Amino acid sequence: MSQYMRSMKGLVEAVDHVGKSFISINDMTDDQLYSLFELAKNLELYNRSKIDLLGGNMLALLFFQPSTRTRMSFQTAMERLGGNTIVEANPKVTSSVAKEESMEDTMRCVSQYANLIVLRHYDEEEARRGAEAATCPIINGGWGHWEHPTQALLDLYTMWRRFGKIEGLNVAVVSPDMVEARTGHSMAYGLARLGAKVTICSDSDRRTPEEVAKRIRSDFNCDLSEQFDFEQDTFNDFVRSQDLIYLPGCSAPAGAKADEFKTLMDRYLVRYDTLTEEADKGHQIYVTHTLPRRAGEMDLRIDDSPHQLYFRAILQSVSIRMALITAILGL
Repeated sequence: MSQYMRSMKGLVEAVDHVGKSFISINDMTDDQLYSLFELAKNLELYNRSKIDLLGGNMLALLFFQPSTRTRMSFQTAMERLGGNTIVEANPKVTSSVAKEESMEDTMRCVSQYANLIVLRHYDEEEARRGAEAATCPIINGGWGHWEHPTQALLDLYTMWRRFGKIEGLNVAVVSPDMVEARTGHSMAYGLARLGAKVTICSDSDRRTPEEVAKRIRSDFNCDLSEQFDFEQDTFNDFVRSQDLIYLPGCSAPAGAKADEFKTLMDRYLVRYDTLTEEADKGHQIYVTHTLPRRAGEMDLRIDDSPHQLYFRAILQSVSIRMALITAILGL
């Protein structure tokens, strides 16, 4: 075994997650998350090339909701690692689910083909039942309105690579609707656990579910702050106190509901001028968004500025998902 492979094997062993599922951001300890970050950093060299670490392994992608970045980055990650993928991007139409096969039976069968399954599903309870029936490890690729842990994982990793730390940073998780912002839930958990100062901004009638906020406060000893019902002026005054604004977006479909959300989001719009004014004072504020976004949801001048992290996070998503797949399948 080469020195490089011995080093990689040591990094995988440090994560200590071989053969286990990844259902929640809380499935790993803080030390495991940081070990995973170190593994991802070592795999960044292969974001756009290939290393044959997982030849002979099969990853199944079962996506019951539309996806571009989660699906394609997992497929890219597995193939960069030398493995193979089975992709069901519309299983309600193209799989036996269309014949009313149960989720449990689907997962039992797919487990016979794959070493690892990434499941994205609109119903958390149905996804849980399917995961429990599977006989191979499962990665949560976004379940209902509950959690999307690998999105939070890639955003935490991107922060760690940019700032060199997470502890002590002022981070705001911002959406008018924090009930359905599953990525916001996962990110708030991760930020709190790793020592960031977390503020959740939302409308008071769509605040973070009590069980999520309660767990952040009690389990992670985090002085979580919640602020409600901003207008654009007051929100941008608040932005000046933060290091990162995290926009989890919304999974609403196109149409009237999406237009309504865009109107609500206007009150939480980060002004480009706010960012540049603070940068002139020596305070660099970053903005990231889980994508997709809607026209009018953001000041698009941020895209081509030093303040954006959302497109930077796309490439980072490959390395952290490479690391997660490797940490579960082992070497």
